[in-house]
Amino acid sequence: MKIGEYRKETSDTLAGLFGEEAKPLCDILLCSFLDIDKSELILRENDEIPRDTVLQMDEAINELGFGVPVQYIMGNCWFFGRKISIGRGCFIPRSDTETLAQTAASCLPAGGSFADICAGSGCISAAVAEIRKDATGFALELSYKALKYTEKNLEGFSNVTVKRFDALDEDDYYALLGDNGGKFDVIVCNPPYIRSGDINLLQQQVQYEPLDALDGGEDGLHYYREITKLASIILKENGALLYELGYDQAGDVASILREKGYQTAVIKDLNGIERVILGKKY
Repeated sequence: MKIGEYRKETSDTLAGLFGEEAKPLCDILLCSFLDIDKSELILRENDEIPRDTVLQMDEAINELGFGVPVQYIMGNCWFFGRKISIGRGCFIPRSDTETLAQTAASCLPAGGSFADICAGSGCISAAVAEIRKDATGFALELSYKALKYTEKNLEGFSNVTVKRFDALDEDDYYALLGDNGGKFDVIVCNPPYIRSGDINLLQQQVQYEPLDALDGGEDGLHYYREITKLASIILKENGALLYELGYDQAGDVASILREKGYQTAVIKDLNGIERVILGKKY
């Protein structure tokens, strides 16, 4: 069968599940399995589709039907112009988080240092290290399942160290202080911030992601409270503490930061949503 014919038949099959998203979803999978971009896919419509690709697509469609995120099926996604390796047990990076990475990079002084807490795939550390090649940092993650992706995605960055780290354990903060040889200029964190009672209300695809990367406690603010309380152990007096926010959390997180002596500013993402909060002591 020709690629173009297969593309149409598969898009029609997926339409029953995904409606208008079926065709772009089909193209994403085909481009991934054929290792080509969208323009080449169109140019090769009259080529025979490889049997191996058909088998991969059949398996992918089956997994999609069970609600498995397409990023897990492909084993990667894009973040800040870089392909990020991911898989089950690792939180899937969102484009909204690019605002957090850009803000963190802009807060670093020349030759500065950063700690990326709850690093997950390491996408934030990779983006910051790419923007600020003069900086050094630590990508900090507790989950062993996620850590293998953190390490893989940061292999090419000699200025970032990957370390297993419990964001809620005071001893780990003191150990990190020793590893870094001093305090950090910036702490950046995309913590779990979904309310525990809302987890079961999430889209089916999101529920495939690791619970410990989603669950922020009863009110969604547990990690903000604990990390803010412990941050002074590793953050310089004039350093910057940055968090990603849930869509309705700016006011609550600002209050948590102010209670610990931080002045705050909120940054909106490209969709106009309050996405990042910056805390700083002056």
